[in-house]
Amino acid sequence: MKGNGGISNLLVEICKQRRNLSNALLADAGVHGGQDILLYQLRTRDGQTISELVEKMCIQYATLSTMATRMEAKGLVKREKDGADQRVSRLFLTEMGREAFHEVASVWRQMERRLSRDLSEAEQQTLKRLLEKVLKSL
Repeated sequence: MKGNGGISNLLVEICKQRRNLSNALLADAGVHGGQDILLYQLRTRDGQTISELVEKMCIQYATLSTMATRMEAKGLVKREKDGADQRVSRLFLTEMGREAFHEVASVWRQMERRLSRDLSEAEQQTLKRLLEKVLKSL
């Protein structure tokens, strides 16, 4: 796909390649793609409701519920009923989940180094500025 099309095609290819590499590295850390974002959200604020997480992660309720069930089975998170409203479930990191997040953070740092290894500091800053402009235009 190199050289084919415009900016959109290039961004699609970059995203695919990054996702594939990231998923392989996360799998080595025992985490599936997408679960890293959930670990991050809970690391940022533990005990969020499923609804809060669905909104923040921009995924369907059923997707998050399935992900949480799998992560709960692996001992990464635990579900608890809300003290004030028993209809509401909250997700919490377990100790194993906190340790898994350290692995995830390491993968993210590795990905950042990989993405920028052939760019000078000035090129990295320029690319970041340009990508922010592209994002803003969407």
